[in-house]
Amino acid sequence: MIFNEISLKQQVSKCQIKEQFSIFLKMCQELKHINNDNNFYYSDELMFEKISEEYTVHDWLKDQSVPQKDRQFFRTLVQRGHRIQLEDFLESELIVEMENGQTISAKGGLMAFEWDSYIVSFLSSEVWKNEWMEGKYLSLSSEDKVVKVRNCGMLEHVNRIVEGERKKQQLIISSGLELWEKRKQLYPHLIFCESVKKQLEEARVSIQIQMIMKRIQILEDYFATYDGEFDKNKVGFGCRNESESVKNDCDMNEHRKFLTPFGKEEFFYWHISFAGNYPGRIHFIPDAEHKVGIIGYIGKHLPTKKFSTI
Repeated sequence: MIFNEISLKQQVSKCQIKEQFSIFLKMCQELKHINNDNNFYYSDELMFEKISEEYTVHDWLKDQSVPQKDRQFFRTLVQRGHRIQLEDFLESELIVEMENGQTISAKGGLMAFEWDSYIVSFLSSEVWKNEWMEGKYLSLSSEDKVVKVRNCGMLEHVNRIVEGERKKQQLIISSGLELWEKRKQLYPHLIFCESVKKQLEEARVSIQIQMIMKRIQILEDYFATYDGEFDKNKVGFGCRNESESVKNDCDMNEHRKFLTPFGKEEFFYWHISFAGNYPGRIHFIPDAEHKVGIIGYIGKHLPTKKFSTI
């Protein structure tokens, strides 16, 4: 996440600053947690620009009426963050027109555009409720052009940021192992058993990986709003339980038993199918306690009385 320093240019009343900071920090916390974005980039304006008349971030940090946890989180965000080095952006510029008609150079916006990332803004103006910031991109290596940069100025924007980042990541997944390594970022409402890692390592064909990802996304979409009451009909896409003949067969049962990340062995009867180089299955269980779905198996059709081998 890249701080949008020009969102400090529209000063607000002192009584609004605490609420503004609270929203901003909540967005950053959500982006760290849901989007796994632990990199915070900022320019000097964050620390020295006046947010209100004679009131800077330093004043906010000393304000005893501000919750200590907010001040501590902000300090951690900055201390572990990265200061934008202006010398890295000497050959280009992003010019943004403000509400009063004034034009200004946007450092954070420029960085976000060139890195194909996004900005996080203080909600100092109605303009930062927009999902996109528009500006004129000037570069020594190309013609001037009008561009858009994704903006996160409200909590409502977070999920759209996350969805956009996931789609970008999905486009560049080239192996099952890479899918495993990015699973938390791509599918934050699913937990994968360690057994799945080896299964995914065997997926090396691009079309197979894409089919698997499409089916996992179906489960991710469902468990994103899972309240503890599982409904296979809302999952759709042929979601089904195992037959009684499978459940009552000790050998077949063993093929469906996996150790969860919570340290308990479970039978993973629920499953959906995927196509590709071979008929595949994704076996999972709904976890009402943690409000997530747990993936136990991704691979070829597990044995049944009709299909004796995998």
